[in-house]
Amino acid sequence: MSIHQKFRGGAPVGQMDELPLLEMSAIVYFRMMASSVETREALKKDFLIALGEDHGLYYLNKFEEFYMKLATQSRRKIMHHELNCKCFGGDESVVANMISLSAMGNIKDAELMAYNLVSGNLVKEIVSCSEDIGLGLRLMLDRFPIPVISSTNPRGMTH
Repeated sequence: MSIHQKFRGGAPVGQMDELPLLEMSAIVYFRMMASSVETREALKKDFLIALGEDHGLYYLNKFEEFYMKLATQSRRKIMHHELNCKCFGGDESVVANMISLSAMGNIKDAELMAYNLVSGNLVKEIVSCSEDIGLGLRLMLDRFPIPVISSTNPRGMTH
């Protein structure tokens, strides 16, 4: 055993039901993007239902861009829990806080969060995407006070 965790960033740091809806939604949709083709299709359906075709596709594309940059250009692999897990990990917390902070206009604070995941040359791009994602999620939550979540999502589990 080394002093470094093999799956750094995945350790549970809180329970999903403790989060504000915007942050919880960001984590759920991040997990959906990371899980499977089926969950990505369900995510697309949610965005289209909540925002209509034009806006839904715009915000979905921003979410995909955000996810792909994190998946391919992060400092290390970004960890996430299973879709129906009741807790969330450190990396998921950073993602949710970055999206929430940038959606509220706290760009410098969002950039500080981004530095935990990506190198300096990518921070502004990631935060720009997170600002759009946060706005899209705020619009969705204004229309639907809970996430739509078209995916079949059995009751949450814990570790």
